[in-house]
Amino acid sequence: MVKRDVYTHGHQPAAVNQHAKRTAESCAQFVRPMISAQSEILDVGCGPASITVGLARWAVDGSVVGIDVGEEILQTAQKAVDDAGCSNISLEQASVYELPYPDNSFDLTYAHQVLQHLADPVLAIVEMARVTRPGGHVAVRDADYYTMSCSPESEMIDEWRRIYHLVARHNGAEPDAGRHLLAWFHQAGLHEVKCSATAGVYATKEERENWGLSWADRCLSTSFPTQAMEYGYATWEELEAISEGWREWAAHPDGYFQFINGEAIAAVQ
Repeated sequence: MVKRDVYTHGHQPAAVNQHAKRTAESCAQFVRPMISAQSEILDVGCGPASITVGLARWAVDGSVVGIDVGEEILQTAQKAVDDAGCSNISLEQASVYELPYPDNSFDLTYAHQVLQHLADPVLAIVEMARVTRPGGHVAVRDADYYTMSCSPESEMIDEWRRIYHLVARHNGAEPDAGRHLLAWFHQAGLHEVKCSATAGVYATKEERENWGLSWADRCLSTSFPTQAMEYGYATWEELEAISEGWREWAAHPDGYFQFINGEAIAAVQ
């Protein structure tokens, strides 16, 4: 039976629109050396497919399969693929816990900001490795919410981070996934692991508005606030105050935000 996770973010427009700003260039550079023009790639948790499109352009003579568990988000992804004119992408509804592909199907299996939402990230890595050819690679990238910090400091953003941790862990997930990737790879039986990290930084007016106003909306209009209230971790009034805190930070001319993304790549034997 396929496991079912509770997705903390949800697929409401406020979350999807922000995720759609991600690109292969900004989120998958650490796997670029492993991708040739002929590579066959599996993009796990492809979301709105903005990264998927970039992977397909790198593997211009190869192919990319993007999977997600949500039918609605795959419709959004298909529009992005169609708009990009990428003929080497196929999208399928599937769970990473039970990938519908034979062993040794792909040169690279990739997951961006996926493991942090899973109750069993080790099983996900095992499945990703199963469908990866010997000599191919499993690669993942995940944020570490504990490292998220801003200037000017904001009590409301600190409160957001505290509540987010509570909600994510209530869902059986690990919001600080970036620091756990090495251990999870080892537990999945992958031991030749190369780890790296990159910093996410929002410092320009455009970047502040991208991040801050997105979270201001996401604190009121996505699955996160619904879950926070249902689980008893926040009231609507508290979430409104947090949303306003995000807006105040986004409007500050000196506003700066940073956090660490952990990255891990393992060759499959």
